Amino acid sequence: MSGATLAQTRTVERRALVRLLPALTATTTGPMQQRLSVRGVLGTGEGTVGIYFGEIPVTAPSGTGFDPGGMSPDIDLIDIERVELLKGPQGTLYGASSMGGTLRTIFRQPDADRWAAEVGTEIGATTGGGPGAALSAMVNVPLVRERLALRVVAGRRRIGGAIDNARLGYRDGDTADRDSARVALAWTPDDRLRIDLSALVQENRIADGGVGVLDDGPRRADLPVRVPSSERLRLVSGTLRWAPGALRLTATLSHYDWRTVRQIDFTNVLARQRGSEAACRRYGVAAGLGASCTDAVRASYRAWLETRLPAVLFQPMALRSSIAEVRLSDDGNGPWRWTVGAFAERRSDRADSNTARADAATGALILPLDLTGQRLLDMRLDQQAVYAEGSRVLGGGFTATLGARAYRYVRVAGGSVPVPNIVTGTGLVEEARYRTTATGRNLKAALDWRGGGGLLVRLIASEGFRPGGVNITPELTPDERVFRADHLWNYELGVKLPLPAASSVEASAFHIDWSDTIFVASSANGAFLYNTNLSSVDIDGVEGRVATALAGWRLAVAATWLSARLAADAMPNTMEGTGRRGDRLPLVPALTWVASADRRWRAGPGASVTLGALASGSSGFFSAFGADNPFRERTPARMLLDLYASYQRGGWSIRLGVDNVADALAPSRVFSSAFGERQVYSARPRTTTLTIGWAL
Repeated sequence: MSGATLAQTRTVERRALVRLLPALTATTTGPMQQRLSVRGVLGTGEGTVGIYFGEIPVTAPSGTGFDPGGMSPDIDLIDIERVELLKGPQGTLYGASSMGGTLRTIFRQPDADRWAAEVGTEIGATTGGGPGAALSAMVNVPLVRERLALRVVAGRRRIGGAIDNARLGYRDGDTADRDSARVALAWTPDDRLRIDLSALVQENRIADGGVGVLDDGPRRADLPVRVPSSERLRLVSGTLRWAPGALRLTATLSHYDWRTVRQIDFTNVLARQRGSEAACRRYGVAAGLGASCTDAVRASYRAWLETRLPAVLFQPMALRSSIAEVRLSDDGNGPWRWTVGAFAERRSDRADSNTARADAATGALILPLDLTGQRLLDMRLDQQAVYAEGSRVLGGGFTATLGARAYRYVRVAGGSVPVPNIVTGTGLVEEARYRTTATGRNLKAALDWRGGGGLLVRLIASEGFRPGGVNITPELTPDERVFRADHLWNYELGVKLPLPAASSVEASAFHIDWSDTIFVASSANGAFLYNTNLSSVDIDGVEGRVATALAGWRLAVAATWLSARLAADAMPNTMEGTGRRGDRLPLVPALTWVASADRRWRAGPGASVTLGALASGSSGFFSAFGADNPFRERTPARMLLDLYASYQRGGWSIRLGVDNVADALAPSRVFSSAFGERQVYSARPRTTTLTIGWAL
């Protein structure tokens, strides 16, 4: 997707890309959090989608559930050249393994040939919600003509809230703010060598959880506490590109620091333990009343528990990662095309999980923290890989490709419990360190055939994996303490056919064998989540895209159909319940689609008017396995329609857009758990925006 398309459709954040790319899904997991997946490859643990900013892969903090895939970095999409979605395993072309696919954001680079500047401003109004606004600016400065250039980009965005909390008496609680800045320096000492240095800072803040209660009105919250969250990503990198003769060398060094503070309503989890015999006995021992849960001890325990409510999980998390990657390839002019590379990452992160009391009147976290419990967790991951891919033109229109990747990783994790939580039993966690190590390889093979008129047929088989790890969770057996790496094979047949009159047809059919699937499990009391391995999952799918021009309009329709089902019975303790062979994978819609139309007219010398529409949607899905699961909820089918009009003359542009024209609820996820029942993340209400831009 080009930067022009992103601007035209007002795609300003990463999660909004699902409106344009039906193979990509974003499952909301919390305030400012989403789990990305491609073609239904959705699970906990390491992300199944590799997130790249240019040449740099970025991973989120692991959190208490050792689930970095539960968050993905979301930056304002300002001054973007393009966004690429590469489907299927990509481990033989890029350093960080990406089992389901790779999503790359390519920024515009400094230009040493000319000065350039852009300024954009936006105001917005949301039905029943707060106002929004945005401001962005870019300047490109040639410091030494044709040799050295500087590019500076900055932006600020406020997203007006739309969820009211009647219990605590506030409106638009999910108001969010985003600040971003990027600086890039490009030096080209000669035509064969280029060095790029860049730094990026992104800060996101949300005033509350952004979740409604379906039965009370999906845009009304009933939480007894306020749960603001914030995050800050800082990234620096340097990339060298050297082209000596027929070779191409790319070497990148990068480091990033991602800090987030997450707050979660924990009131319901603690309140559900009023009748817990185990918690009552733990309280009796701690209070010096004995190890038996007598009627007197039980009454004392319940009275004490009420003093700990309402409750918040206050979780500061921090991650640091240093990455080195080098790739060597040919110039692409001969019968052979090849790439070889090496990749190394050292990642460390920690999470402090504090169960603390909130003020019952305001819902705000009490500071300094009034602790009910405290867990401290840390993790380190060292991984290395070497990879290669080569293609050979065979004649007759055929090209064969082979690729391989060898990897090794070491994961070390540990934790401590300075303040045991009597209610949930965190004192049962032993203070220890755990280590897992694995080595392996991935393979890839493809055969392309190019016929007349630009016809392309591709047959591909590719292999992917994700690292396993350890769980620092109370009351686990030694077997449950460790979860294995999972692994899949993707088999695909694709066709691309350009047609006359700017038309084209693309289609593919694929089958995915996914074994040892890493999935979320829940402790008996519902207070803790951890990773486990399912047996296996089979995914069958078909996707296609048709684009054409008709009466001056550009029209496109794309869709993905999936059948993601268990290939064997699932573990009985998964958070999503007990699954049986043939059950659909939770949270994966069978159908996702997008349709777009736009037309451009000349409106005088150097001026044009564009009208456009974008519709997207998905079929319904369940949140859990098993019809007998009390927490199983169904998310209904959804559809969204956006309309826009723009006028451009010279360097000036004006855009008027209406997102979610029908003001549809369009829930992205309905879910229940020990944390709360019938909760819903829904689409933003109808939002009208006016954007004015100027470019030099």
